[in-house]
Amino acid sequence: MNSPKIFAGSSNKSLSLSVSKKSTIPLGKIQLSVFGDGEIDVWVEEKVNNSDVFIIQSSSQPINNHIIELALIADAVRREGARKITAVIPYFGYSRKEKQSRPGEPISAKVIADLIIASGVNKVVVLDLHADAIVGFFNVPVIYLSALEVLSSRLKKEKLTDPIVVSPDTGGVKRARNFAAFLGAPLAVMEKHRQIEKHDEVEILSMSGEVKGDTAILIDDVISTGGTIIENARALKEKGVKKIFVAASHGVFADHAIKRIEESPIEKVFVTDSVEQKIKSPKIEVVSVSSLIANSLKEEL
Repeated sequence: MNSPKIFAGSSNKSLSLSVSKKSTIPLGKIQLSVFGDGEIDVWVEEKVNNSDVFIIQSSSQPINNHIIELALIADAVRREGARKITAVIPYFGYSRKEKQSRPGEPISAKVIADLIIASGVNKVVVLDLHADAIVGFFNVPVIYLSALEVLSSRLKKEKLTDPIVVSPDTGGVKRARNFAAFLGAPLAVMEKHRQIEKHDEVEILSMSGEVKGDTAILIDDVISTGGTIIENARALKEKGVKKIFVAASHGVFADHAIKRIEESPIEKVFVTDSVEQKIKSPKIEVVSVSSLIANSLKEEL
């Protein structure tokens, strides 16, 4: 077997470089370009015959381009005789559509999983999916990583007074409970109603748990437009919390989310580098998961 290689997609080159350094798996040479009509072109310049290949690519914005690029890289190394192809997907897009909410909708996460596997991928590494059921959409082995311990370690350094972990909805209770266990803090749960006709708009309905006088830590898997966490933060303020912090595995920050967060009562938001953060804000801090991913790749060799 020849030496393993990491190939970095264009979505998060800084994370790929960090993972390469920490895992001591070299980055392979690859050219990624776009034709004038928008078609993506891939050229793998390394010999990968009989090598274990890891492709690191988050399906972040522009999400459709990055998904196709991942599939094309996988097909290219497959055709060059790679022994095993592992897709490392720190942020898996379309994961909020893991079931049908109404007749006539696709199960988008399943469609994307099928596309990735059809390109020649033999194994998948993912980080904090929106729903655990998505693991079953891949007909290959899946390594499921979680950033909860990494995020909780960072929150502990804040030495917060009277912290309480808050799940922004009932669907995130398991995640919030695990996060609360890492912090040794109590748990509260908020219930919301999402309007299907109005994407990313929510209405806070009720809350379980007493939070008055506490420091609330909202934990979620992904921050997209920020609508959910901001509505939760406002509701928590009305409940009498002193300060509000947010921790999330994936910071997508779409559609002026940063501006909304800066104008909100949230003190600080902690996200990982599963999505490359190019926008700077005093309220946003990035915690790296490169060591977490690097260790998982080393265990595969």
